[in-house]
Amino acid sequence: MKISSHIYQIDVKPLGYERQIAVYLAVGNNYSLLIDTGPRCSLETLYTELKKIIDPKELKYIALTHIHLDHGGGAASLVKMVGANTRIIAHPRGVKHIVDPSKLWNAAVKVLGKEVAELQGKPEPISSEYVKGIDDYENINLGEVVVRAIYTPGHAPHHVVYIVYPDNIAITGDAVATYYDGRLHPVSPPPFKTGLALKSIDKIIAEKPDKVAVSHFGLALEQGIKVLERAKRKIIEWKEIIEEQVRKGIRDPNKIYKILLENDEETRYIVKVRENNPLFQGSAYKSLLGIYYDIVGEG
Repeated sequence: MKISSHIYQIDVKPLGYERQIAVYLAVGNNYSLLIDTGPRCSLETLYTELKKIIDPKELKYIALTHIHLDHGGGAASLVKMVGANTRIIAHPRGVKHIVDPSKLWNAAVKVLGKEVAELQGKPEPISSEYVKGIDDYENINLGEVVVRAIYTPGHAPHHVVYIVYPDNIAITGDAVATYYDGRLHPVSPPPFKTGLALKSIDKIIAEKPDKVAVSHFGLALEQGIKVLERAKRKIIEWKEIIEEQVRKGIRDPNKIYKILLENDEETRYIVKVRENNPLFQGSAYKSLLGIYYDIVGEG
């Protein structure tokens, strides 16, 4: 689906579920750049959709917002499918884990559980010549189209947001929110850093994007700054709810999650429409855990 003059949104439909993971293709006069690939399990769908827009073998760059399985798990495999001219771009901290994903895989199994990790698919290793780090505020010129990388830690220390010009759309990965039908909540599973996440959103706001497009799921309906400000407020709201319950002596995150759901219609809605996919069951609860552990110093 074309969402602007130079950007296509692709639903990679992991395990056949729609509106779960979006990736984005920026097409310039000279080159094309794909932002995220989704997990390895959805690679065939991605390749099929790419062929409807470009010749996949002419794809120049795969730019990862971060290296978690549901965002970059298919990157190395896609390079092997499309040919030797494609390069993977990522935060420098993620490069070694793309080249050798063994530690990434072990961490994913620990955090997600073996069954969910295996459903997403184990990332393939790849030679370091196909992977390069990108600097904060570095521009990638595609010819007429420029993609700017913005370091945005919080969700992960290796997170990068990409702003596509002249369309002025920020492709935000998991740095801003999970967003469905005008509702949003933080993407904040452990180890989440609340302060860094808020500062990262401020960095995006400073770029004044016209629109925001998230990974889960799609182009936000509202003007970009409005979405970013709402996302900041939602993180703060969750933090305040958790802190209030902790002050009352409630330390069981399951009980706090129940209270949060009672007070947050947006999150209740997203849980209902999103967590039918086994890849994302319990994701809102895990997002609460990240802020909870950041507050209480556990996890």
